[in-house]
Amino acid sequence: MEWQPEVEQLFESIVLGVPEMVRPAVKPALFEGAEKKCMERNGKKVAEVDLIVALFEVTPPAFQPTMIEDLKKHGIDYNRYLAKVQSEFKLHTDINQLVKDIIKISEFTGVRSNEEAIRKGIKAYEKFFAGAPLSIRTTTKPKERRDVAARYVEFFIPHNPDPYTTAINKGILVNDGHPIHDMIVEAINTFEIMGYGVDIDASSGLSKIWPFVVPGSIDPIFAMKSIPSSFKGYRDYFDKHKLTAFSLFAFDFLHNTINIYFMLKQPFKSSYESCVSLVEDLGFKVASEEAMKGCVEAAHLNFTFSWNSDKIERLCFGITCNDPSEVPIHLHPLIKEFVEKAPLQSDSRKFIWGVTFTNNGLYYKIENDYNGAMVDFLQMGCKAGLDYYQ
Repeated sequence: MEWQPEVEQLFESIVLGVPEMVRPAVKPALFEGAEKKCMERNGKKVAEVDLIVALFEVTPPAFQPTMIEDLKKHGIDYNRYLAKVQSEFKLHTDINQLVKDIIKISEFTGVRSNEEAIRKGIKAYEKFFAGAPLSIRTTTKPKERRDVAARYVEFFIPHNPDPYTTAINKGILVNDGHPIHDMIVEAINTFEIMGYGVDIDASSGLSKIWPFVVPGSIDPIFAMKSIPSSFKGYRDYFDKHKLTAFSLFAFDFLHNTINIYFMLKQPFKSSYESCVSLVEDLGFKVASEEAMKGCVEAAHLNFTFSWNSDKIERLCFGITCNDPSEVPIHLHPLIKEFVEKAPLQSDSRKFIWGVTFTNNGLYYKIENDYNGAMVDFLQMGCKAGLDYYQ
């Protein structure tokens, strides 16, 4: 599609103002969005209105104040375009059906469910569970330690207040004095937050809160007052493996642990040997060759830390699949059963599977793209991830 020359120049200038780490994700999204807006109005060339409306729609609210200042510097009267901006949720998940499906998955995976706890947790964030990308996951842990959880993630609709404050205010989370509560507040105040995610556990309600940060250096984490001391002992490990830029935290309030996530650009550039080294350097036993090859294709990897241990407790690789045939269902009977039985509110059947390494051996994770948007969300995030690890 043809662009007006001055609008094409404005596009390039705007992109240069985007933080470098997220530029690979924002630039194509903005380009495609502007051309889509032009087509919607039957325009012959992409005009300023198309670019500015698309810019507001693809920019997370956390970045919009900075974006607006950039537009002012370019002399753009953005206010005249705001009425055209569509800021509502793009998805429409049936909440009652979601609850039924969480319970159904719990039943065939052998996990206890509590409908009251599920509904109470979802109700606290109902508009997000109804409109944001959503997935349901379980693991191949022994039944007595297995769980089922539903998760949403959202960048483009603001959280007011943040999910942690919401949880405290609504009484679905109690600050019991554990340092995890201090850390999530410190993280929100320390990093530029792009958006959030929330997990609702099938048996207990709220379990995890995910602050997504502007991808950047892990250095500020080491300076946090509330971080587990174990994290500080892995500076050399992260440096050795070139794990220098992270994308999000996950705060697990059921187990009082935190995860640090690294997104990985696709197609991935690291080798099988690098993947094995990443596992073995933690003293974990590697998986089968097939599973390790899957790890090399991961969209993200994460490390779990606890305030009760001086070691990394877990390392997990998450691999996206655009079709059920891509899921290695023969690795475990529960993976096969989940892929065959897990209900979705989507015409597509996409999944995310993972390999988790621990001192007690490994287990697998399996997650469905419940409303057809989670895999695309993760793959978008990969564009702002690391090129490789060593």
